Amino acid sequence: MINVSHLIDIIFDENATASELLTLVAAIAVFWAAFFYLFGLILRPMVYGKPWLIAAGERDYERGGKELYEQLGIAKTKDEFVDTFMDLWPWNQAVYVQHFVGGMLCVPAIFGLADEGTASSLACLGILSEMGWEIEDMATWLYKRFCHPDGKVKVPNELLVLLIIHHSMTTLLGMPMVLHYRNLRTLHWLCFDLQIAGAVALSVQEYTKLLEITERRQLFQFQVLTSFALVVMIVTRGLHWVYLCADLISMWYHEKAWVFLGVGSVISLLFSFFNWFFCIEPFYKRFAKFVKVSAEYKKLPADADSKKRRSSVVVLEAAAAEVLGRQQVEEEILSLFAERKVKRRGTMPPSMFGSKGRRRASVVLLRSSVGNISNALSRLDYKED
Repeated sequence: MINVSHLIDIIFDENATASELLTLVAAIAVFWAAFFYLFGLILRPMVYGKPWLIAAGERDYERGGKELYEQLGIAKTKDEFVDTFMDLWPWNQAVYVQHFVGGMLCVPAIFGLADEGTASSLACLGILSEMGWEIEDMATWLYKRFCHPDGKVKVPNELLVLLIIHHSMTTLLGMPMVLHYRNLRTLHWLCFDLQIAGAVALSVQEYTKLLEITERRQLFQFQVLTSFALVVMIVTRGLHWVYLCADLISMWYHEKAWVFLGVGSVISLLFSFFNWFFCIEPFYKRFAKFVKVSAEYKKLPADADSKKRRSSVVVLEAAAAEVLGRQQVEEEILSLFAERKVKRRGTMPPSMFGSKGRRRASVVLLRSSVGNISNALSRLDYKED
């Protein structure tokens, strides 16, 4: 039986031991597992079959979902695709809620809204919350990899490596940093940036995939929201990330904390590489292309013939799909399975490769938000037993 009062004491204990913090992390992992299950259980009946969600799933199918499944050898009809899309939609919403909660726990510390002890404890809870979620997520993947008869197919080695890289920062540095640098504002900022950036990216994607961008007003919403997501990414994954990492490395060097310096420097450099080459640069290029295409679409004269209008819509939808990561995720998934001589039946569960909601989120992880890799990848197969 979990003693909630004891867990609360650990949260606000500035001298909590590693053993106590691990107990707290384990409890948090159980909490998030229960939260995701109950969130989906409650939300799914409220949204499944709604016209707006069906329309969103159909757009996903037309924007490349059909082609992706065909390339993977598991062709799906539109109805099957939409059914999977609706079934997984609640899970996608829970992902950014989890990140939002973790990020908001850091707000009192970074903005001085409470006494240092309380604020730092809440920020550290945000770190441990992410750690608990990632451990629970990784445990799920390891179970699928080693306990399922076809685990090597469901969870190839490449995917495991990708997950390990993503989870490395919080899993390897989270606990030691909380133990040794509990009150460090730079640490609180890092937690805030990583989790809020992920929450923003995922929530924007989840909302924009509901928009019919051929309508001017909804196209405007798409542009504004994706612009906002890009700005957040540049600040959190670029400018502020570099500053915070440099501050940490400098501190470790002057304190002669060689273990922290060695491990932290490698992880920081690795994540910086991902931030630029998989997040900022590709997202900016895709967004710039979309802005150009959408401007051309808006300039279409009212009396444009139907053929020209249809052609413009196709180009616009393709550009939107790129912004949301469609083409890049296809490349990533196909690169994982291209050399595997595996017979894939048409009846294979679509959750193995995921709906577009999951593929879009994978891009946030792989190309738009490295801090979210596990969340999107989790959605590739979360419904498998």
